[in-house]
Amino acid sequence: MSAAEAEADPAPAAIARPSRRERALALARRALPILAPVAYVVALAVSIAGDGIPLARDQLFFWLLLGIAAFSVAAWRTWGTLLLEWLPLLALLVAYDYLRGAVTIEPWEAHIAPQLAFDEWLGGGTVPTVWLQEQLWGGGALQWYDYASWVVYMTHFFVIWIVAAVLWRVAHHRFRRYVTLVVLVTLAALATYWAYPAQPPWLAGENGEMPEVVRIVPIVWGELGVHTAASLWEGKGDLVNLVAAMPSLHASYPFMLLLFFWPAGWRVRIGLAAYTAAMGFVLVYGGEHFVIDLLVGYLWTGIAFGVLVLAARWWRSLRGEEPARQAA
Repeated sequence: MSAAEAEADPAPAAIARPSRRERALALARRALPILAPVAYVVALAVSIAGDGIPLARDQLFFWLLLGIAAFSVAAWRTWGTLLLEWLPLLALLVAYDYLRGAVTIEPWEAHIAPQLAFDEWLGGGTVPTVWLQEQLWGGGALQWYDYASWVVYMTHFFVIWIVAAVLWRVAHHRFRRYVTLVVLVTLAALATYWAYPAQPPWLAGENGEMPEVVRIVPIVWGELGVHTAASLWEGKGDLVNLVAAMPSLHASYPFMLLLFFWPAGWRVRIGLAAYTAAMGFVLVYGGEHFVIDLLVGYLWTGIAFGVLVLAARWWRSLRGEEPARQAA
């Protein structure tokens, strides 16, 4: 090889080793997506053990948003979008809580006759709640199905928001439609609470309108000794509305999930239909709602879902999308 060729073909330069700082950053990038979720789960467990289950809106949303962030460390640039999309929803639900609790009617003055008439007709002269408790309630000796009823009842406070968090994380294109449906169903319930304050079975029994029934969920709750984390704004029961019984949001939300995830296949349909039926049983057996409260909830939910579907179709046609794309 000539000297000219040697100069034209120099030896490859040695590959520079990454610095200690670069290696540390690379290790952190690999470790954080694992450590952040673990730290979140540990912190949540410690909080539940010390302060109780986070049922209040502010506590629940704090842990939900923190959880989404912890499981999205690798995509931290989405955290701004996370706040923009979730904080208005939290503000709306806080306003809902205040408006729901602002009903001025006294509990014993709330409507009861139409619910009683319907449920007595349905039960052949006996209110279904009364009949179920005569057959199943052990007079304070709690059975396995009483504990199971408490578990099903408690899912109302978590499930729809956990589903929202999962959708935001893994199927963001469906998140806004889902949240819109939740808001429609919730606002329909709020409007009904204001227009038609109604007594639940346990309150009607206390007021002598029907045979007395037991509120089973609070009894199980007391037996278990489970406590909940205090809200930063709700006070000590200031926002509780004893006559927000019709429709039942406890019944509406599972049915809403069934409708929203109907295209997911028959296994999902069976599971969510069973969840809807289980919640309905718990509400009636536990003295929380009349059957008519559940049916009105299903009706409002179906109407809200239909409005959302029609609005989506109208919007797609307005944008001139092809039918195949609509199906997707």
